[in-house]
Amino acid sequence: MAQTSTDRELLRRSRDGDQDSFRQLVEMYTPRVYGLVRNLVRSQTEAEDVTQEVFFKVYRKLDTFREDSAFYTWLYRVAVNAATDWLKKRRQDRALQVGDFGALPLADGADSPDQGLHNKDLRAEVRMAMGHLPEKFRTILVLRELEGLQYEEISAVLRISKGTVESRLFRARAKLKIELERRHLGA
Repeated sequence: MAQTSTDRELLRRSRDGDQDSFRQLVEMYTPRVYGLVRNLVRSQTEAEDVTQEVFFKVYRKLDTFREDSAFYTWLYRVAVNAATDWLKKRRQDRALQVGDFGALPLADGADSPDQGLHNKDLRAEVRMAMGHLPEKFRTILVLRELEGLQYEEISAVLRISKGTVESRLFRARAKLKIELERRHLGA
């Protein structure tokens, strides 16, 4: 996603101390950052805390943003890093509770009530299976499949090559398929 002139202007004014401009950036990007973080940490409450932490970090580090990438890309990198840090701390504090993944609200675009229930169940099953994947595979699936980022954007966010994005995404999808089959067969 290319940096817009609005982003550039709001960044410039934010760096000059205009808190209203930074507030506008926060308002523009909070829904996307929250969605990304929620999909990574799998807890609505914790996602709110991590999202708030992301914007605190961004505010403190605004002067370090060199604009060699879009603000959006830099912001996503900060969000992924904050979520990863939170997950590491959480693992140290207690065992990962995979069941949280199924508690997320799921979009429902079904044609009929029966189809809606089926789609909701399927999405919940996929989210639960994703919760069993190693973090690097879950992260790349969230960025591509749930957030809709392009390979180049994922490459910039994760600081890995486009080829690594492609191979990791391929492996993540294969592992997800195996996990879904395992869950479906009850193994």
